[in-house]
Amino acid sequence: MGIHTITLEQTANVPKKILFHLLSDHEKLGRFFYADFSLVRQGKPDTNGIGAVREVTTGPFRFQEQIIDYKENEHLHYKIINGGPMKEHGSWIRFQSINATQSLIHYRIKFSPKISGTGWLIKYLIEKDVRKALSTIAQLGESEWKR
Repeated sequence: MGIHTITLEQTANVPKKILFHLLSDHEKLGRFFYADFSLVRQGKPDTNGIGAVREVTTGPFRFQEQIIDYKENEHLHYKIINGGPMKEHGSWIRFQSINATQSLIHYRIKFSPKISGTGWLIKYLIEKDVRKALSTIAQLGESEWKR
């Protein structure tokens, strides 16, 4: 079945803490992604931190993702722990300062599909959704920060 990898980057004219806040607020992620999100279990030391579990519903799929690594304003690492069309899935989101007012989001996903031959389609759909979401996050971050 193979492992598929998606790597995307998005720059924004805001400090990285703005982008981190937008991407770590589990219950509000539906503003950016083609999915509905709800927080099932709070994490530590922050509600959205390590151990947090969110439920994601997109199209016919419902699955749960758990935050397994979290450092405020630096990075998030999560994996699917239940459901979905993938048997293995891990995502790493890293936030980097370019300068005082510019940042970079580096988003990497690795997965293997449950059904052989579907990886290309899953990859296409995820990549399209995440690319759009990152662009929207950058735009919202810039508009909110300039207020």
